[in-house]
Amino acid sequence: MKILLRLFCLAIPAISALCAVHAAWAKPQYAMKEEKSCQYCHVNVAPGQPDEATGLRQLTTRNPRGIYYQAHNHTFEGYSERQVMGAAAPPVYHLVWKEDLPDAPRRIAVADVTGDGKPRLITLNEDPERRGFAILTVKKWDGKAFTTEFTGAVKALPDKLAVGKFAGKDKPAVIVTGDALWYWDGKTYARKPASRPLPLFGVARLLSGSECLVLGDLGADGKTPVFKAYRVDTSAAEWLTDRSEAPTAKQVSLYDMRADPEFFHAMGIVANGVIGLWDVRKFGTLFFYYVRGEPILETSGAPGDAKDPKQGKVTSRGIASHVAFRDPSKDQGEELWSTPKMEGMVMDVAQEDGKGSGKPGLLVLTSASDTSKTRMLTFFLLD
Repeated sequence: MKILLRLFCLAIPAISALCAVHAAWAKPQYAMKEEKSCQYCHVNVAPGQPDEATGLRQLTTRNPRGIYYQAHNHTFEGYSERQVMGAAAPPVYHLVWKEDLPDAPRRIAVADVTGDGKPRLITLNEDPERRGFAILTVKKWDGKAFTTEFTGAVKALPDKLAVGKFAGKDKPAVIVTGDALWYWDGKTYARKPASRPLPLFGVARLLSGSECLVLGDLGADGKTPVFKAYRVDTSAAEWLTDRSEAPTAKQVSLYDMRADPEFFHAMGIVANGVIGLWDVRKFGTLFFYYVRGEPILETSGAPGDAKDPKQGKVTSRGIASHVAFRDPSKDQGEELWSTPKMEGMVMDVAQEDGKGSGKPGLLVLTSASDTSKTRMLTFFLLD
């Protein structure tokens, strides 16, 4: 716990203990007009719809947004989110698009990696011919599909990827895989190998706007995680530079982290591999986001009894995943917002539109199963 407090300056409880949110996504007349979900204006996530847990029909009590909308002739003209809802109001998103990806990505990021002002979708894919290795791709949305602009062979696992402005906030973002640095040299993505396998842990965006790469390794005892922050010098042979202590939550507007469940467990966190802290609306308020999984259960036959235990057997048909937010300063409490049940397991999350709209949101990568090569991108736009 001391490591956790030092890293985040916040108490984050076990994710498995968090309460579930039953989110229906009806969009009646006015919600459709504004292209927002009902929960944007109402206290309940789906006013008038039966609650999945209780079967009771939910009330239509309006939140402050809904009161504003009703009082201003059903428009949001002149609306200010911060003035009406306050800086601590939870983020709300609505689904905008879905796209299938055929090349088995495990990690995703969205960033301007060339300096032309246009973000690209960066993916780290499983290599079908080299087990344990990966393929780096840089893609661009052409209005109809994601087209591949670059591919590179990665001599590291396909679960280690970090993309950010590690070379300077006024420079293009650079790409770091478990084995190398990749950066745009004006013609292509140049590769500089790392001197050792990189234990990539996350990306931190400081309040100043600069970003740093965070490495997380086990200490000398083989049990205690140790975190260090780095910047990148693309002109140097030893390109990791400015080694320092990893920033704390008080210093960041985004802390995006990826690790095996075992590594998170060593930190005192039960997590499915994706967690982060994010000042979603740039109001100075951090929210804790994470992936929550729950089994999809199916009951077969009649209710069982002692004479015939095979009857009424409950089996699991897989895992349903959600991306959820909560207040990181509270040890207990319900989730503030959750995506609807995703079609498969969540493998990664990015914070921008992969199609290049420049709008903030949740870009979620899912897979049908651990072994499936079918992957889907789903983008939820921030309301």
